[in-house]
Amino acid sequence: MRWTRFSSPLAIATALALSACSSTPADTAARAPVTLSSEQVTLEGSITRVDRANRMVTIRGSEGAELDLFVGDDVRNFDRLQVGDRVSLDYHRAIAAAIEPAGSAQVGTTVEQGGSRAGAGSRPGGSASETVTLVAEVLAVDAAANLVTLKGPRGNVVTLEVLREDLRVGLARIKAGDLLR
Repeated sequence: MRWTRFSSPLAIATALALSACSSTPADTAARAPVTLSSEQVTLEGSITRVDRANRMVTIRGSEGAELDLFVGDDVRNFDRLQVGDRVSLDYHRAIAAAIEPAGSAQVGTTVEQGGSRAGAGSRPGGSASETVTLVAEVLAVDAAANLVTLKGPRGNVVTLEVLREDLRVGLARIKAGDLLR
């Protein structure tokens, strides 16, 4: 099944604040990203409504909350879903970041999608993935105040406080013009 992304601008801003102070020196080649948050989520429940015309399914979780999901055309065997069917949605969400040298990439956003689907005639199911990569420019760093000012792909400027102590130590090595991926 395909569902809407669970990330928010606040989560991205928080990730940027935490990651902007990586201990990677800005004048060296880009290093592997640092994982800032990662979690495996499982949503289980029962189908309470199937809207075949709009390919929508409503699922009620164990605590009674309902979630409407759009099921894309790429999901096979949609016609086999019935009210009362038990379903499980497993997904992994994570935020990782790295500081890169000035000029090593363009400021911008890219989205990559992938997935698989159930075989013809098998139980409805499949997988979907979406990776959003954001590159922002570091405009200023105030290591004494633990602040980083970033300019995003749309020209928006935000100053963020670096909250994690273990990441604050690298602030002095980051300079204006470096990139946050």
